[in-house]
Amino acid sequence: MAIAPVNKFISLAVPVAPGMQELYEVPTGTSALLLYAQVAHVGAATTYPTVTFIQRRESRSTGNTRDIKVIEDVEIPPNDAVIIVDGRMVLEKTPLVLDKIFIKGTQQNVGIITNVVYHEPSGIATVTTSAAHQLNAGDPICMSGISFSCTGSTGITTTIFPDPQQSFVVDSIEGTVGTSKTFTAEVGVSKGYPHTYQPAIHYFERCKPNAVEVMVSSTVTVGTKYHPSNSTYNPTSGELTITLPSMNLQNNDKVKLADNSFIFTCSMDNRATEHSYPRSTDPASGQNLNVARVNATTIRVNVGQSMNGGFVAPLEMEFVGSILENSTT
Repeated sequence: MAIAPVNKFISLAVPVAPGMQELYEVPTGTSALLLYAQVAHVGAATTYPTVTFIQRRESRSTGNTRDIKVIEDVEIPPNDAVIIVDGRMVLEKTPLVLDKIFIKGTQQNVGIITNVVYHEPSGIATVTTSAAHQLNAGDPICMSGISFSCTGSTGITTTIFPDPQQSFVVDSIEGTVGTSKTFTAEVGVSKGYPHTYQPAIHYFERCKPNAVEVMVSSTVTVGTKYHPSNSTYNPTSGELTITLPSMNLQNNDKVKLADNSFIFTCSMDNRATEHSYPRSTDPASGQNLNVARVNATTIRVNVGQSMNGGFVAPLEMEFVGSILENSTT
């Protein structure tokens, strides 16, 4: 006996955090209609945040993606909202394609998180930012892209916090408004699962040709250029490990990395966007870097430490959407 397809309505209601944020992925065996979507300005009456809404279609055979911007950098006045979809947008998951929807919020006073101490029995997080955060006790906030390592975390499916996205309230700040770089917030209890803050995780995607150039060496011709096939970055030590074709670089040789030649994704936006390094403002840009030889195809260089690992900002926007899922199996 044939089983009739099952329809299911889903409501999405989440704060819009700084940066790119995945809202929805079509489940296996399902097609979906996005029936309604809007973003409301819920913050201070003097701010004008902007929002971009994206449908991302991925080819399941190649992994290539195409971003379709439904709206881009639309400004939302105070006490107002922007309607993104009012009708229907078809989202698919087939053997050929996979659709996801993303939202990107841009606003003022976005802080970069450099440390989080989480007290799991009480649910209190003590958050440190790279610059003064401008927050006060009682302020509603959103945080995103914070990475933790969790011991004994059987059953936990992600170490990127918060998931799903949600808002919080500042409990207290250390020092005075305008100079404080530390605040506390209750983020929820997780008894028995200690969490340790980790700087942003970087995932190697690809590298441009001639990304590594030999500048000083007694065994390799100066000016020789290599096309790396892999790379890993340790943000705590600042070490970049680079996989090269067979080479004869030795300890204390020197190389230079071409600007914007190493492409990574990052946990701070859940790998939603690509970032190129070194940027012209990075410490490694244009520098002769000392080589530590690992083996015949691997070297390490120090490009500088980065303890950045998430964003915090005043709560200014909230997304509401309605989705109709239809089982195709």
